[in-house]
Amino acid sequence: MLIVSLFVHIQHCAERYKTRKALAQLTAQQMLDIGMTKDRQQSELQQASVKGFTRDLIDRIKKSRALL
Repeated sequence: MLIVSLFVHIQHCAERYKTRKALAQLTAQQMLDIGMTKDRQQSELQQASVKGFTRDLIDRIKKSRALL
């Protein structure tokens, strides 16, 4: 059960990583359409790294522990 939960967390973090990478390709109009500012985009892009992925994974695991 624990291993399955870990894989689910990893999948979720990998999806967030891909989404953050995709933000770099959005046009100004697309950014406006989704309501994201340039500052927020830059903040998300900074988290699109191995360090950001790892931090997301650790935070997600901590949150799931708090729910138990």
